[in-house]
Amino acid sequence: MSDMIVSPTADERRAALEKTRARTFQLFDLATSEDVLHQAPLPGFRPVLWHLAHIGVFEGYWVLQQALKQASIDPRYDILFDPIKTPRENAKVLPKRDEMESYLNEVRDRVLRALEATDRTSNGNVLLNNGYVFDLVLEHERQHQETLAALLNAMPHDTKRPGPAAPVGERRSPRGEIAIPAASVRIGGTGKSFEYDNELPAFDVDVPAFRIDTDLVTNGEYADFIASGGYTRREWWSDDGWKWKEENSIAEPLGWSGPPWIERRFFDEGPLRLDAPVTGISWFEADAYARSQGKRLPTEIEWETAASVDPGTGRKRQFPWGDGVYEPKFANAAALKWATTPVGSFPAGDSAVGLRDAAGNLWEWTSSDFQGYPGFAAYPYPDYSQTWFDGDHRVARGGSWFTDPAILRASFRNFYRRNFRLGFLGIRCARDGD
Repeated sequence: MSDMIVSPTADERRAALEKTRARTFQLFDLATSEDVLHQAPLPGFRPVLWHLAHIGVFEGYWVLQQALKQASIDPRYDILFDPIKTPRENAKVLPKRDEMESYLNEVRDRVLRALEATDRTSNGNVLLNNGYVFDLVLEHERQHQETLAALLNAMPHDTKRPGPAAPVGERRSPRGEIAIPAASVRIGGTGKSFEYDNELPAFDVDVPAFRIDTDLVTNGEYADFIASGGYTRREWWSDDGWKWKEENSIAEPLGWSGPPWIERRFFDEGPLRLDAPVTGISWFEADAYARSQGKRLPTEIEWETAASVDPGTGRKRQFPWGDGVYEPKFANAAALKWATTPVGSFPAGDSAVGLRDAAGNLWEWTSSDFQGYPGFAAYPYPDYSQTWFDGDHRVARGGSWFTDPAILRASFRNFYRRNFRLGFLGIRCARDGD
């Protein structure tokens, strides 16, 4: 937590909480029936509807129980919708949606009353300092919205209400590389908004010269990788990656069928859009693709340097486009198109060095293990970050076509297991500097 955070007013937080909750309900409204929401879209996942009450339980626990020391509204919900107390296999029988919404509404009413009462003072309560706990539950809900979008994306199209077709178009300008000179860079949170413990403390590091691709890898380029033997040439795969690929019979990205290649999108499917960025790939596949090009995945420090540092001034931006609030011209985010867009379609959002789609479109795999920064301290609970410092999770940066604009900050660190393919994840390559 940073003392520099610019704290929103109670009215601003209320508006953000209400807007975010409306968006959550809209996601569940995409299902054609409630029965669909009681199903898990893929083996190993909880039913979609579980996430609705979990959002409320998290909010009630941290604001009402932990910050304000109030009694639980519903101890049964505290157990059923806690991912630790109730494993996935035991979360199959759930209450109806209207019961869950009543619970969420009761929690939210109490939270809003607490927001008004604590707007002017925290009374020494660290969770209430600068309104931290309210921002925590807001950010948590926004992240769960993306989880929900990924789960809904995996559901059959006939279980969702129709939506817009995926955009098509041509790349704005040719692919290239950006040469980043060696520099001392400050990595981590800027103190300009809420930040998670894993973004802190910010630290200075000497970054050697490197080169990073201007664009994300496209579907067309990945199709060429497959055609050149991408899934059969052992030399391009790590030992763990090859073992995973062979054991799971992986031969193309999740959602592809063919050839000729057809891609599955949120609301429809159709011929592969060659200039849209490839997604549905694990870290293992991203790593193999980069090796096939004689390159590698960028480290997260390299990525943050290219996405946020203005080499002309040495100043660090909060977002790739600057410190200003998000506008649709900056990035394909916030479900603007409900799909990926051709790479380079949002030039107004380029970073200072010209990195395209550094915010939005797809999260970008990096080569970095998810670990704490020097001096890391878990706050306010270890299960958000520290539990996942296990050597198998890799950091992803940048945000996707669905990501809430607040989460597009360049310091935000997402993290997934190396074999994870369900998320809105893509590839950007890098290599050592000349």
